[in-house]
Amino acid sequence: MNRYPRERIEARLVSLALTSAIRIFALSHLREPLKIRPSPSRFCDGVSGYGVLYAAISFETCVVETLVRDRYSRRTRRELPLVAILVRAWAHIATKPNQVLKALDLRGSGCVEIGAPTDAAHARHLAAGQALGRAVYEEHRDVDGFVYSSRLTGDDCIAVFDRAVNQLMVLETGELKDHPQLPQLLEQHRIQLVED
Repeated sequence: MNRYPRERIEARLVSLALTSAIRIFALSHLREPLKIRPSPSRFCDGVSGYGVLYAAISFETCVVETLVRDRYSRRTRRELPLVAILVRAWAHIATKPNQVLKALDLRGSGCVEIGAPTDAAHARHLAAGQALGRAVYEEHRDVDGFVYSSRLTGDDCIAVFDRAVNQLMVLETGELKDHPQLPQLLEQHRIQLVED
């Protein structure tokens, strides 16, 4: 028996033709910007045999989701080790022409409508999201991933299962330190880069 009934899933499926999304990843994978491996994250427990590629629609959300998170909660100083920038790269990605991602929409009341804990898309603790990801990956083979709201900025994020990454293409890549929006973003969030 499916943990999430098909009719509930189908009611929340959307077709995404991405024209622009940003991904931040390890600089060591700059030559393979769509490469993923199973590792613990919001919708992947790292041991169930599948991987998930994450991206955000805005550069700001991508940086906040990847580097800032809750790092500055209850802190007056906003310092980020320079190495955190130097070891990362970015990729501007989109869906290939005539391709769409079939994504489960968890924005708004999405979790409530499919009967998933709202923690799946919004909690700091990842267990609920990992359980949802595993169930959808195993039971709904035609679902390519999720679209959800960042718990940090409210902007749209996408999570693409490994089985659908071949529907994506890379438009542009670079080292994170060289991204043209990075200086303004660090200033906007009052983040100072410091050397260890």
